[in-house]
Amino acid sequence: MTGTVVKGIGGFYFVYDGNSVVMGKARGNLKRNKELIYVGDIVDFDIDENDRDGECVIHRIVKRKNYLTRPPVSNLDILVVVFSLVQPAVNYPVVDKLIAGCELAKIDPVICISKTDLADPDAVSQAISIYSKLYPSVCVNGMTGDGISGLRDLISGKNVALAGPSGVGKSTITNLLHAGEPGIAEEEEALLKAATGRISSRTGRGRHTTRHVEIFPMSDGTMLYDTPGFTSLDMPMIEPVAVRDLFPEFREPGSGCRYSDCMHINEPDCAVKEALEQGKISISRYESYKSMTEEVKKWQR
Repeated sequence: MTGTVVKGIGGFYFVYDGNSVVMGKARGNLKRNKELIYVGDIVDFDIDENDRDGECVIHRIVKRKNYLTRPPVSNLDILVVVFSLVQPAVNYPVVDKLIAGCELAKIDPVICISKTDLADPDAVSQAISIYSKLYPSVCVNGMTGDGISGLRDLISGKNVALAGPSGVGKSTITNLLHAGEPGIAEEEEALLKAATGRISSRTGRGRHTTRHVEIFPMSDGTMLYDTPGFTSLDMPMIEPVAVRDLFPEFREPGSGCRYSDCMHINEPDCAVKEALEQGKISISRYESYKSMTEEVKKWQR
């Protein structure tokens, strides 16, 4: 049988097979090889016929599309990068670093501006214009729910997580995405809680109060990753020249630079800087690029 790992606690894993969730453990060969099982992993498993609770044994991890170590998740299709313009004010370098991390990990970013009810409409329009030509973008009013249907359309049927600075409303948006679901997410959550209770009774430990990474299957096929505290992506050690490739708006004008290895900072006859001066590239995005490039150079020292 094949399913998706939707939660892991204390060496126990919860696998969703498309209809229900079953709890189980990794087979010895996975443990001996020190293979880590991530939430989002597609796994092959068998039901343990000798276990009265009908638990499963995971014996293989299907090759991952991608994975992140913090939070430990795999096989993401989309990362919704959430930010607000006020309460808290937008930090564009943080937003752009998240987007660059998506580019590096081959995850499709979707841009979501939240708390639009608190911000000046012109400021919202200006902010969305920075990203809408590059990535699917949407504005969401958490008070009224305006914009949530557009976001739901963008992520339908995909493996999706939300990320962004603290306080931007990721939990509110998650709750809005769950609203109107015909009990599927709630049913799976109840199964997971029941299984977690069985763990507590077996080990003699108190129930876990720390929130773990967890996936909630939704009725349209969307697998919504709940990742508390997801505010950034780890950036591996890369060469400074690789940073420019994480900014898609540099690619077309970059072909017109005098030097093929142009870093678009100090070189003469740089077509990217010309595009910047002409307003074809966002100043905030360009400043984020320079900041990331300097950060990567520091890693190398």
